Amino acid sequence: MARLLLFDIDMTLIRTHGAGRGAVNTVLARLSGVEEATAGMRFDGRTDRAIFLEALGRHGLGGADPERAFEAFVADYLAELEKSLEVLGGVVLPGVPALLDALDARGQLLGLATGNMERGARVKLTHFGLWERFAAGGFGDHTPVRAEVVREGIDALARVIGCDPDPSATIVLGDTPLDIEAAHLAGTRCLAVATGAFDVDALRAAGADWVFADLSDTTRVLDVLSS
Repeated sequence: MARLLLFDIDMTLIRTHGAGRGAVNTVLARLSGVEEATAGMRFDGRTDRAIFLEALGRHGLGGADPERAFEAFVADYLAELEKSLEVLGGVVLPGVPALLDALDARGQLLGLATGNMERGARVKLTHFGLWERFAAGGFGDHTPVRAEVVREGIDALARVIGCDPDPSATIVLGDTPLDIEAAHLAGTRCLAVATGAFDVDALRAAGADWVFADLSDTTRVLDVLSS
């Protein structure tokens, strides 16, 4: 049975020091005239589509054609995201390069299950030299429902590998209770890392199948991913 491994991006693979949120706020502030335009909005674990539609709606910017307004917002966001990454920098999180290298050495093709829209995921991971490490994925372009992103990732990676899209053979790696919930709703298991806003205890309480402080213990993480 082929193992399917799907990685979240933000705070699982990389930390961008708020580049994504900053880009959203810059575009939204320009459109709305409100300086702190994203104040009070939750970003962790949500899809870009859900975030952007909420952002437009709360400032009355959807207009008569919400989908057209959404696409215009996306174009501005992607331009700002590249600028924001250049200014804020960021880091690849502990253990990530070594783990990806070890999985590559085993011939394991990897996927993504991320709330980022695909173009945003490409911008972020290209900035850190990681985009080419992933063969396929599920993205937050078309749905506000994170479990649907996981299902999309399973299907996409299975097509590339040439195996059945079997949720029971899939492990999702993420850093939020929403990642855990989405993984389980999609029928997969979840390895959670406390590299984001939620500590080990919170991730265990959310029902993660395995919890690590980070991905730096390559041997132990590989044992889990092979189980």
